[in-house]
Amino acid sequence: MRPARLPEVQFVGEGLYVPSARTLALADVHLGLEETLHDEGTLVPSGHVRAVLERLEGIVRALGQGGRGKLDGKLERVIVNGDLRHRFGPWTRRAWGEAQELLDYLEGIATEIVLIEGNHDGGSLAALAEGREGVSVRRDYAVNGLWFVHGDREPKGIPEGVETIVIGHEHPAVGLRDPVTGRVETFKCFLVGAYRGRALVVQPALNPWTAGSDLLREEPLSPLLSPGVLEECRVYPVGDDGRVLDFGPLRQLLQATTMRR
Repeated sequence: MRPARLPEVQFVGEGLYVPSARTLALADVHLGLEETLHDEGTLVPSGHVRAVLERLEGIVRALGQGGRGKLDGKLERVIVNGDLRHRFGPWTRRAWGEAQELLDYLEGIATEIVLIEGNHDGGSLAALAEGREGVSVRRDYAVNGLWFVHGDREPKGIPEGVETIVIGHEHPAVGLRDPVTGRVETFKCFLVGAYRGRALVVQPALNPWTAGSDLLREEPLSPLLSPGVLEECRVYPVGDDGRVLDFGPLRQLLQATTMRR
């Protein structure tokens, strides 16, 4: 799905693809989540990193299909836009192993891997890049008029030539009530709006175990999403099959939700 006003990007599952730069951007992988949940006493099935890789593999397969960029050969780069890891503090052996497994996979599909520091990463990513020639750690990254930054803090300045800002951090989602059962089903989504005169894209979390923050019922986390900015964002939910739909401005969904209460 090509969002309005953004002809240079494609939404592919939870990934954002820039065809002109052969670049795939992901956000909020949160490796180590399974271990953290176990330590907190929450019983979840094992296989967290496998679920993450399967979600990523689905995105890569979709990129190879007609109409999705017709990808042949390696990507030029993969950008992980913050929160590669979940737990604060030193790496645990298990989370470190998951990160190595993910990087091994990414090196197989891309020439360059850019790890952008998020609030959960806490300066811990440099060790991952050691000994991996194509892996670098950044606070932000710009390519072809797009500026990737995690979004957990207000930017002090925006680089010259940036037309579109892409952030993660928010884990955006919308909860839609089934008119028959009355149940609320939550769908991860992209948001497309504007910030300081530039287009703004908010990516959903890649991690399949994070449902996301329902923006119809919860306050936003990112300082870039003030109420005026957030309400005017268009909502692009991601279906279970990876298809991305256009649900129009969040303002309309908020109005509809209020009327049903």
